[in-house]
Amino acid sequence: MNLPQLSVHLKGSNFGRIRKLTSFEKHHHEPDHFSDAALEFVRRIGHEDVKRSAELLYQEIRRQFAYKRRDFNYICEDGFANIKTPDFEIEIRIDQGVEVSEPKNYCISTVVNHLDTIEIQQDERFTDCFNSHCDQIIVQFPQVIDLSSKIDQIEAIKEFANCLDYAPDASSFDLKLSDQDLHIQVTEMQMSFRLLTYPNLKKLLDLSQRAFDILTKKSDIISID
Repeated sequence: MNLPQLSVHLKGSNFGRIRKLTSFEKHHHEPDHFSDAALEFVRRIGHEDVKRSAELLYQEIRRQFAYKRRDFNYICEDGFANIKTPDFEIEIRIDQGVEVSEPKNYCISTVVNHLDTIEIQQDERFTDCFNSHCDQIIVQFPQVIDLSSKIDQIEAIKEFANCLDYAPDASSFDLKLSDQDLHIQVTEMQMSFRLLTYPNLKKLLDLSQRAFDILTKKSDIISID
């Protein structure tokens, strides 16, 4: 996406039961609540799963982009991996389930950030490489924005009004554009895009850019004045 002065990254997540992690043993017990100790346990027994994901992605990036060893900066420890390349940076980490009701679950997230050029996002090698890893685009605003006026503006846009849903206190809003296969979620600090149907990174990049351009032009959604 071509979004000057805004921070953009791609994200994808995999979820599962903690007992399914590679290093979970018979004498282990799944945590029944959230705590620092439980998170440390999940990261310890989930490290091999993170390492395997990072190594496979490293090899795929190397194959697709023909980077040399010296082009990479690779770190993998304590349930966290970081891969830096000349064009982007990847973080892979494991955490305890993201929902309060899911203490027995894990979440492995993959984030691609520091996208140095617009061209790299339009590169077929890039979309091929991350198509199975990332299904969400997140745009971070440089500061908190007032969503009340943004909601009012969007309600005045014919093609968006019937697709709009928002919190009563106007702290967030959703746009589900079925005809575009696009779900947009906006909070005071960020805007995220994902497809309503099957993941397709190239399609997501194209549709989210188009929707962002419309929102910017018609509702001035990224204005922080």
